[in-house]
Amino acid sequence: MIGASAPRALPLVLLPLIITAARGPAPRDRAPAGRAGPPDTLTVAYEVSGVRVVQRLSTTSDVAAARLYLLGGTRQITERTAGVEALLLAAAAYGTAQFPGDEARRALDRTGAIVTIEPELDWTVLGFAGLVADFDAAWRPLMDRLVHPTLSNESIARARARLLTQARGRYAEPNEELHALAMRSLFHDHPYELDPGGTETSLTTLTADDVRSYARDQLVTSRMLLAIVGNVTRAHVESLVTATVGQLPRGDYHWVLPPPAPSGHAHWFVEQRPIPTVYMLGLFAGPPPTSRDYWAFRVATALLSSGLTVAIRSERSLSYAAYAPYLELAIPVGGAYVSTPKPDKVLPLMIEQVEELERRPFSPFALRRFVDNFSFEYIARNATADGQADFLARAELYLGSYKSGTEFVKRLQGVSSLEIQNAAMRYMTAIQYAYLGDTSRMKGHW
Repeated sequence: MIGASAPRALPLVLLPLIITAARGPAPRDRAPAGRAGPPDTLTVAYEVSGVRVVQRLSTTSDVAAARLYLLGGTRQITERTAGVEALLLAAAAYGTAQFPGDEARRALDRTGAIVTIEPELDWTVLGFAGLVADFDAAWRPLMDRLVHPTLSNESIARARARLLTQARGRYAEPNEELHALAMRSLFHDHPYELDPGGTETSLTTLTADDVRSYARDQLVTSRMLLAIVGNVTRAHVESLVTATVGQLPRGDYHWVLPPPAPSGHAHWFVEQRPIPTVYMLGLFAGPPPTSRDYWAFRVATALLSSGLTVAIRSERSLSYAAYAPYLELAIPVGGAYVSTPKPDKVLPLMIEQVEELERRPFSPFALRRFVDNFSFEYIARNATADGQADFLARAELYLGSYKSGTEFVKRLQGVSSLEIQNAAMRYMTAIQYAYLGDTSRMKGHW
């Protein structure tokens, strides 16, 4: 998870331009803050049988993607039931009413579609990407996992064994364990503290009745957001939804942003290990996506990432991986990560980079170049059909409407140097650190 969220460092040639006391007016070619971009006429939002749908028509590609979001994430579970939704979906892959036994997986294999099951903190994603010609053939067996899952004792046992192997692997890998330690420290007594994929303890104690009861109570259309991108008509999507997941009960779920991160003072979560490399991760929670500060926080975290890479890796060769991870959540999380054999020398550099953001103004010209570069890379990462579907869903859920996603670049470009400094001072002070490695290497420099 840590590596996947690492932004690229800013090219070194731009850093001397950004970290400067120069002040000046915003570039003249910047669009006025109130001016809206061209309307998105290819994307629509509607409801079918209680399922909220956001759909973008794309006639230029033979690939289509469908992503169904089961909303709530870790707010739907407890420490004891962590991983129950992941277990439910994994067990449903071993047979449904219309696709019994191995036919459930063979039907999907024949389409060549890439299936996604992603238990996350804010939701669980069930989806696929494949050829438009195979859209129906992939949709039916996948959605039947929600509508008519067999959930036999045998299928649940097989799925449990697979998820247990994955959980043991997660907590055996240093970076994954480091992330879990830091999140538990930052979000103590908060839903984000829980592991949506389940822990070895929770997956072992979950019963088959727990899984079937969860399916009966939680598989309701009011918990569902469907995002589709591709050359598929609205009428066709409506017919597919009506015949499958639209048959489920509506329920009374209502999506809202989760509660803010608990306030607290900066402290360390340390696990002693006699290993040659030390892993350190400091996390800090940001403002909700509906806040004006959100955009400054995002740019500030990206700038911090560049500063860490240059100061620790490029200039001093103290680490092969030093950057600021960014977790795109309903409560965004930034951080400072490093793996190093010399943590006592690296920690002061990490702190120094945060302080740089707090006290130094940025050149408007270089800041604009940085934001343009960052925006281009973000959009490029979301250029695939499933990437576009995820982008639409996040805008719909985090910002209140998919239409707000079109303002992404404009809002980033509207961030000022002063707003970045204020975001750093406000959100990057109470950093919750996790340390995994030989504590004697710190030599008392905590």
